[in-house]
This record gives sequence, structure tokens and C-alpha cells, in this order.
Amino acid sequence: MGILEQEIRKIEASIDEEDEADTLVMYGSVEAITNAGYSSEAVEPLLQLFERHPMAYFGDPGAIVHFIEQFGGEYENALAASVKRIPTSTTVWMLNRCINAGVHTEEFMDILKEIAGRTDVAEALKERAHEYVEFQENC
Repeated sequence: MGILEQEIRKIEASIDEEDEADTLVMYGSVEAITNAGYSSEAVEPLLQLFERHPMAYFGDPGAIVHFIEQFGGEYENALAASVKRIPTSTTVWMLNRCINAGVHTEEFMDILKEIAGRTDVAEALKERAHEYVEFQENC
């Protein structure tokens, strides 16, 4: 098992009974991932971590999101594919951040609208997606 997989397991193990990942563990793991030389190839496994824990809190934005977002121009397609597979509180929020930055605005708005209408998504995520759509439409 490589360092990336080990560090992702550490992050997963740190998720507590309130569905919150430990901040210090996340920062330490992202530092280890970075120091091991991982770059954009780590994006997909980190998005899959979010998918396995759709309602978990990973920070605001937190170490993982900061790591992923440093690969602007590379991570957005993986983010869109991830959120279409399994929307999570973190990835839906990341879509909104992309829209705020003017990245893939129309495409990502369509994804948010789709999530707001899905029947296989937690009600809280549907509501969050709807709030982001309303916010963006009223900007």
C-alpha cells in the first residue's frame, strides 16, 4: 500500500461519531501526501474518500479541499464526475466554489440543479444544492 492509500485510511479512521474528520490528522496526511510527491493523481482517490462519507465534515474548506484546488484546470472534470456519481456535502460545496470563481459555471449550475431534484440523494444535500442554485441565480 502506498503513502496516498495509507494517509487516506488515516483520515477515514479519524472520522468520529459526529461524522467529522480530525483536522490535525487531515493536515498531517495532506502534508505527507505532498511530501511524498503526489500531485493531481491524488485528486481522484481523495474525491472517492468524500464519496464514501457523503455527509462527513472535512473542513471549511480544509486541507483536502485546499490540496485538490491547487490543481485548478485539472481537478474540475474529476469533481464533476464525482458529484454526479455520489454527491457529498463537500463536493457540492466545491461545485459552488467553482461557480463563484467563474469556472464551468453553466455546466456546474446544471449539475447542482440535477442534484436538487434527485430522489437518491439525502434531503440535506438536495436542500444545499437548491440553496446554491438560488444563491447563484440571484447574484
